[in-house]
Amino acid sequence: MANLYERDFQNQRPLPGARIGIREELSDLILNVDAKDTPISSMAKRGSKPGNTTFRWQVDRNPEPSVELGIVDGKDVDPNNLTGANAGLGGGEFKQYTVGYRTEVENNIHMFRRAVHVSNLTQDILNIAGVKDELSRQLSKATIDLKRSMELTFTSDILPVLDNGTLPYRTRCLTAWIKPELASATVNTQLKYGIQASNSSAGNYRQEIRSINENFLTPSSSIIGTGLTVDNLSENDVQDVMTSVYEQTGQFRSHEAVVGTSLKRQFTNLVYTQRAPASGLNPTINSNRDANSDTIKASVDVFEGDFGRLSLIPSQFLHAGVNPYTIKFVSGDVAGEWHVYDGDQSIADNLVDVKVTNFTTGAVTAAPAKYATEADAKKHVNLHAQNAKTKGFIIPWEYLEIRYGGNIAQVRELTENGGGPRRMMEAMAALVVQSPLCFGMFDYKANDA
Repeated sequence: MANLYERDFQNQRPLPGARIGIREELSDLILNVDAKDTPISSMAKRGSKPGNTTFRWQVDRNPEPSVELGIVDGKDVDPNNLTGANAGLGGGEFKQYTVGYRTEVENNIHMFRRAVHVSNLTQDILNIAGVKDELSRQLSKATIDLKRSMELTFTSDILPVLDNGTLPYRTRCLTAWIKPELASATVNTQLKYGIQASNSSAGNYRQEIRSINENFLTPSSSIIGTGLTVDNLSENDVQDVMTSVYEQTGQFRSHEAVVGTSLKRQFTNLVYTQRAPASGLNPTINSNRDANSDTIKASVDVFEGDFGRLSLIPSQFLHAGVNPYTIKFVSGDVAGEWHVYDGDQSIADNLVDVKVTNFTTGAVTAAPAKYATEADAKKHVNLHAQNAKTKGFIIPWEYLEIRYGGNIAQVRELTENGGGPRRMMEAMAALVVQSPLCFGMFDYKANDA
């Protein structure tokens, strides 16, 4: 009697061809665990459609108060005395409240684009588990990719650029609004993003730009951590930056800060752990938690200080403002065969390790970055991603908006020449910081940077 068992069909499984005639059961479920938030582009106001590729708006501030010395009873205002050493101190002079207090700032549009293509067989014949329409799924992925890329771009240090046929329009992004050396720049020397142009390689890659008036720059006291590792964050530092923001707005209020994951962890460390003095390489850590509690809470979401509350919103899409690096192997280099570049490997002064750029003249000082192993080079390359986790922005949402050209994202059908349907998704957007005075920044770097 011949017996036929299920295992006879699975002999030599899973080798190709071993499962003769067995249909595979594949669940109509595609699990996507990546659901990261984009708080800045989601929470910023949606502004009006830009009236042009470059648009301007006015910013204003109130004059500083002064001690009044009083006015003699019966003294008239002298209409012929418009200025004077005692202007505004109670004399008869007229004072001008426009010049010196009100100015214009500007920004450009920025275009984002994604294109997808699905072959005819994929779209019309292929039966994919969990996917009814592969073209629609590709567009859905493109939407997520576009939004996250916009979030990352808007927090970067990109300076504005006008389209000249070589470079595209670029919008001034958040870090470039806040950091004084970027906000006050009168010349944009960026080539491809992050690569600084020397005077000899200027040409189409240097443009004069409108700087932000010094009366409206974010105060240096509203930016903390520059040049320091994130473990240097202290309660006094947070109090200082909140005090500085209060001195600009004069309002005791709640603020929100979009912070990277490492910075968020450091806020928690301020409250729940304290490093005790110890000798050697193994210092101890004292815990401030209640030993009788059956729940361990190790999270700080709100910092409450002398000048308001600071709510922390974590984000994985902050940009460190560090150049994207590339690695090149150079055989026979005794100083290190693995070279790290910040873009175009043909430009000698784009070798990176120590780099200082004069944003007015475009002059660059750079030293080569050379490593003995590829692992060491990759560690250097990945530092910009680690540094991004230590950044944070104090954002008054009423002063931040994103202006979209038309719909937030438009899908256009491209010409189909027989190879299958093609679609393009495009978004035109510009970041508007109505007044940089009210913003703050945590500008730390990673502990291993």
